[in-house]
Amino acid sequence: MMVLYFVICLATGLVGLAMGALNKKGTLASIMVGTAVAYGFGWKGLILLGVFFVTSTVWSKYKSGRKNAIKQIVVKGAARDEYQVLANGGAAAFAGIMMGISHSIFWLAFFVAALATSNADTWASELGVLSKKNPFHVLKLKIVPPGTSGAVSMLGFLASIIAASLIAGVGYPIYGFSLELFIVSTAAGILGCIIDTIIGASIQEEFYCKYCSMKTEHLEHCGHRTIKSRGIAGINNDVVNLISSIFGGLAGGVWFL
Repeated sequence: MMVLYFVICLATGLVGLAMGALNKKGTLASIMVGTAVAYGFGWKGLILLGVFFVTSTVWSKYKSGRKNAIKQIVVKGAARDEYQVLANGGAAAFAGIMMGISHSIFWLAFFVAALATSNADTWASELGVLSKKNPFHVLKLKIVPPGTSGAVSMLGFLASIIAASLIAGVGYPIYGFSLELFIVSTAAGILGCIIDTIIGASIQEEFYCKYCSMKTEHLEHCGHRTIKSRGIAGINNDVVNLISSIFGGLAGGVWFL
């Protein structure tokens, strides 16, 4: 059965590559993540992973023209690389491996909640920047430009709630798990997304372009190296996403210990 799952993951990755949703290394990483998920959760896990992949791809391309402005601030683009794939799917993949070794409701809850977190964060990022009102920075307590780390908009927050509920909602019938697990996974996904915002606002590294005075995630801007203005070195957006998905997964899993 694993051979079939691998073929499905391979085909899905190649489709993502052809669509421009993944680059080459991102494709390889997605195949690895999918295979690990299938190892522990079978076709049901692949469905949940597929929901995340398809919706995140759709929203990343949705009104992409209006998102051009934030490309000067954020590093990630429409084509996910291996770091972005592992940042969003690494926790789910780990849960798949652990579930294959030791079947436990802890790992099921961890998997669903981690994926709900990643989905919530992706929807919030992709749709929040389309808000007609600029977002509010959770620590600076002031209005900031769209795409700024640690900022939230009402549209983005509502999108995160729907996104987390979608992952848990799809898992509810296919796994036949309890209403409690649905509620816990949804809540953990939303909490993980909030943690993502707080980390992004506090310790995520941010850079400054002395040529245009823009704050950005890019190491280079206006053709020159940027200057680190805050945050811990190495804590970039991918690291923040991975940490938040792990936190969301743990928040869901520990409820059932």
